[in-house]
Amino acid sequence: MKDSTRAKSSKQEKRIAKAIGGRQVVGSGSTPFLKGDVIAGDLFIEAKTKMNPSQSITVKKSWIDKAKEQSLAMRKSDYAIAVSFGDPKDYYLIEDSFMEELLKAREAVKQVQEIPFEDILNGAVGDIELGWNRAIDKVRRTIEEVYE
Repeated sequence: MKDSTRAKSSKQEKRIAKAIGGRQVVGSGSTPFLKGDVIAGDLFIEAKTKMNPSQSITVKKSWIDKAKEQSLAMRKSDYAIAVSFGDPKDYYLIEDSFMEELLKAREAVKQVQEIPFEDILNGAVGDIELGWNRAIDKVRRTIEEVYE
């Protein structure tokens, strides 16, 4: 089994699950209710790999349609197709709206990281709880500005 398609696929699925903090769906596709290869929170991932290292892979629209349909059936809000060219590197195919959301989230995190701690707690004279409430409000406002 070491050189089988299933073994190669399982190796990719375990690698993806470990990298993103998800879990491999054991026996995915073999039951009517367990779908997808990796689940991480609300993210559904269908993994595709080549048996031997290659410079290309054919992406089929049916993969995308099926992943979207199955992610909804599994009550997952987002889905991706993970593609490997037969080496230990994965590339992700995602819908445009998900990509836009990821970019906004990344920008929001950068903006929050740039807020000086002193600015967050400014004015919290002797009241730590008030300071943390202001900190939370400042973080919320920063995130909201990115999403506007």
